[in-house]
Amino acid sequence: MGYRYAYRNLWRSLHQGNIFPSLRGSLTVCDCGIGTAAFSLALTESIGTNAHIVGIDLSAEMLQKADQWLTLARVDHHLCQSDVRTLPFAGDFFDMAISAHMLEHLSNPTEGLQEIYRVLRPGAPLVLVITRSGIVGSLIQWHWGNSCFSPKELINLMAEAGFENLRIIPFPFGLARFTSFACVGFRACKMAEDR
Repeated sequence: MGYRYAYRNLWRSLHQGNIFPSLRGSLTVCDCGIGTAAFSLALTESIGTNAHIVGIDLSAEMLQKADQWLTLARVDHHLCQSDVRTLPFAGDFFDMAISAHMLEHLSNPTEGLQEIYRVLRPGAPLVLVITRSGIVGSLIQWHWGNSCFSPKELINLMAEAGFENLRIIPFPFGLARFTSFACVGFRACKMAEDR
């Protein structure tokens, strides 16, 4: 469905839009539901940042494929077989979290979002790609058994988990524009959390 190309264009759009002005230098990025690492590879190819990717997935087969692709691209990485709802990391650990088409496979998406929130540093972003509700989304849902979300539903879920400065980002073009959308949110800064 052209997601590799769509992901690269999405990251370029986010970078050019200066969505992450505080992200500079070396970053530790958690890719939740890394799959074959397509979203992580698009990040490293498009933004040109020096990222250490920590990939999480339930599937050993997906982690093996992710390792092959990240090694081939010479991306610094570490992979871990784990459930996103119980991440094996201390709080305030990651500079960024990313996830493409994972959240809609969770029976309780709020649990996953709260756990991602926990492991992010204060002020760090989460970039999600989600299957869009609608006719095409229903076909994808029928085929893969996942849920679909409207932008408003996802904004509400992310706000409930504590994320702020939320914004919906459409895919610039291509088939992905009709099947998916991205959402960016930030973990609250420490002072805001202490209030």
